[in-house]
Amino acid sequence: MLDLGSAGIAVGTAADASFTPGAALGELSLFLGQRQVWTGDATIVHASQGRVGARFDARLVDLSQLRLEATLQSRLDALDEQRARLPAEWRAAVSDVRLLLEDAKLEVEQLERAGDEDPLRRGEEETALFSRLRAQWGGAFYAALASLHGRSQAFDDRQQTLARAYASSSLMPLLYACPMHRRAFDKPLGYAGDYRMMELCFARELTGDGKFGRFLQSVALGYPLVQTVAAREAVMREAVRAVLAEETDVPARILALAAGPAVELRRLLDGPVEVRRPVELILLDQDRGAHETAHAQLTRLLVERHQGALPVTVTCVHFSIRQLLKPQTAEERQVANELVRDLDLTYSAGLYDYLADAVATRLTSFVYERTRPGGRVLVGNLESVPDITFMLDFVLDWQLQYRTPDGMLQLARALVPKPSQLGITRDSTGHCLFLDVTRPPEGP
Repeated sequence: MLDLGSAGIAVGTAADASFTPGAALGELSLFLGQRQVWTGDATIVHASQGRVGARFDARLVDLSQLRLEATLQSRLDALDEQRARLPAEWRAAVSDVRLLLEDAKLEVEQLERAGDEDPLRRGEEETALFSRLRAQWGGAFYAALASLHGRSQAFDDRQQTLARAYASSSLMPLLYACPMHRRAFDKPLGYAGDYRMMELCFARELTGDGKFGRFLQSVALGYPLVQTVAAREAVMREAVRAVLAEETDVPARILALAAGPAVELRRLLDGPVEVRRPVELILLDQDRGAHETAHAQLTRLLVERHQGALPVTVTCVHFSIRQLLKPQTAEERQVANELVRDLDLTYSAGLYDYLADAVATRLTSFVYERTRPGGRVLVGNLESVPDITFMLDFVLDWQLQYRTPDGMLQLARALVPKPSQLGITRDSTGHCLFLDVTRPPEGP
């Protein structure tokens, strides 16, 4: 079958088969697997080598019913394979996590229905309650996920595919009440770690669906790598602060790769900051929404917080890493060669989490070559942490490229000239590994 509509069908045929437009096909039958799902008369309306199109004469196909039958049948087939290929102990462990969530939902919603909270203090009371629950219930939840991570390491490729479908279909109906789990799963901008997700990692106010949704968001904010997303911002912020504080008349050029909402720059400019030299902040990202958010917030801070007194300019570049490394047009080459140059600092938080080693190595060399003598390259990468790694990979379909310290250092193996400083800087949680490279200063 090549195509199916409610009023007709297109099928592939043998190359030597002969059909005539206008010819009647009596008792044409459609099968779903071994089961007949439709039968009726049809007329050939198109015939060419290897393809025939036919119109249903009287009885149309109900595609919505057929789709439902096909979907349910495929789910039954998948469940049969999951039962055959996935260990019973692993499936039971997933069910235990679901039971944890169902019990929590039952109890939290019962408390919500009681409605005995002071509405003026709801946020304050919820924060204290969720903190206690995260320490008790959350501990069991995180441990169960970590155990599943360990149990999943020996799966082959097919088992991993089956396990992801099983875990996701079991847990997402309950996790969907949380805006963080929901956005990561739905991927409204095409990928999970978009700028809105990054902003949710810094949320001060919980916004889930009902009390249970807000509770789940509190639990999500307790994942180690979510805490790392918040903590790694401080490393980048202090790197930018150090460049701004250098006493020189030479303007600074700072490049943020996959800048997203630029939370680190917003936090820097939202407080007292010493700027001893002119600076151009270059924000490179392929998401226009991220640029709009970052530019609006940074401009507001420069105008309102600092009264326009800081010698800081913000340049947003709508550009992908592919365009940076392999420009296809004259305009792309101009951006890659003229804007990305004479850099005092290049930094990135989560970009390398999505890059294969070959691309990450090439990008590191690219920005290092365009760094001024004495300049710095600071690029972060998450390391695997069992509980959240299982949640991201098997439930939310959010695969990342985790690296070790040695793996990060390998990305700098081909840098020329040899860096004057090369090492790994960690954030306060210890789970974000920043490759920290300093280009040697100019000779005497």
